[in-house]
Amino acid sequence: MTGQPTVLLGVTGGIAAYKAAELLRGFQKAGMEVRVMMTEAATRFVTPLTFETLSGHQVHVGEMLRADSTIAHIEEGNVADIMVIAPATANTLAKMAAGFADNLLTATYLAYAGTVVVAPSMNTNMWRHPATQSNVAVLRERGVYVVEPGAGELACGVYGSGRMADPESIVAEVKYRLQVERKTDLRGLHVVITSGGTREPIDAVRYIGNRSSGKMGAALARGAFDRGAVVHLVKANVDLPRAPGVTEIETPTAAEMYQEVMRLLPETDILIMAAAVADYSVVAPAGGKIGKSHADLSVSLVPTTDILCEVATRKEGKQYVVGFAAEYGMEGLARARDKLERKNLDMIVFNDISRSDIGFNSDYNEVVILTPQGESRVERAPKETIAEIILDHIARELRSRREEFLPVT
Repeated sequence: MTGQPTVLLGVTGGIAAYKAAELLRGFQKAGMEVRVMMTEAATRFVTPLTFETLSGHQVHVGEMLRADSTIAHIEEGNVADIMVIAPATANTLAKMAAGFADNLLTATYLAYAGTVVVAPSMNTNMWRHPATQSNVAVLRERGVYVVEPGAGELACGVYGSGRMADPESIVAEVKYRLQVERKTDLRGLHVVITSGGTREPIDAVRYIGNRSSGKMGAALARGAFDRGAVVHLVKANVDLPRAPGVTEIETPTAAEMYQEVMRLLPETDILIMAAAVADYSVVAPAGGKIGKSHADLSVSLVPTTDILCEVATRKEGKQYVVGFAAEYGMEGLARARDKLERKNLDMIVFNDISRSDIGFNSDYNEVVILTPQGESRVERAPKETIAEIILDHIARELRSRREEFLPVT
């Protein structure tokens, strides 16, 4: 992509339509040109003149055929680098999922072949309704990126989820989508990624666990799918939106994650162990809840199976295996180097969990990528960016491996 990227901003008929003007300005400040398309309902909240004045371009509302005889829903899509619908009402999301083209905006969506981002906005009950959640899931499966609504006081006076995401968050998502070149270097490969933190039960209520959110694994899964891979995300106790096109498998404990990874391993080309797997589990978890009367309660622990060590003994030569080393303090880098060699890994990613601004529960990370060939430090960046860099390293290594076996000409 060269020059100033063009955003096609679709505005639908919700109270959050007024925020679309602020969103437009945010796109412009980020160096983007903006074209606007509105539904008839949206014009009852904000006039087209507002967006024409801010964007410097004619706003299209209902006309399919423009004055210059070009077809609007085709022409506007042709000039756009990305399409953003914000706010996206429940009605518009339903039309998009069903394939309706009964207005200019939905017709443009169907005709548009590029990246689409939506920012839903509606009443809490409407957002939570199974029909809306089903429609959103369908759109995600088709590759639409959803900027989740936030929680707060809504126009109806109810407090809950459904409020359109802040314009800054939407701009950040669009900037990321524009910066990530559509790559196909993992096309046809089967990628298995683990994420989250396992929980080892003490009784029916309590468990031994950690603070891993699963965000790093989710970013890797989404990035790998974007590059053409078939992706299985083996996750433990993760509360995040589903990644488009990714098969997700819930494995709450270390034992369950081990079983699932081993099951998938024979057909796996790339295994990325981003999960925080517990090192110990309870020998005999109680069936019910242990009461406070057990003042002298003691818990016996036993080591869990080291999944990466087991993979090292079973993997075939074709498989590329990546581990993560979440260590406390930079002195853990030496331990990461030891794990790389001891577990026979192709790559290990080190990150320092002693810092509150990266790692567990953060949207950011800062890592050192270690391979037998060397080390590469990646400065603090969003986890989506870190994921792309990790996948770049993997793709380059796989490409070099293939080139070793090419015939000499």
